[in-house]
Amino acid sequence: MSTTKENGDRITENPQQAHQIQAAIDYGIDLQMLVDNAKRTPAERIRRHQIALNTAEKLRKADHK
Repeated sequence: MSTTKENGDRITENPQQAHQIQAAIDYGIDLQMLVDNAKRTPAERIRRHQIALNTAEKLRKADHK
């Protein structure tokens, strides 16, 4: 059993890994987002995290008004 991404690329040929990957997908984990983030530089990941953190903080403050 091999698991494939939506574009048809194989993720793994290892049956145990394929099972674990499929379980993650079934659980709702967005593997494409993980792959995309892994391609970013650490600085870009930190920058994107900071934007998300700032947004969450603004929403939290707005909820308390």
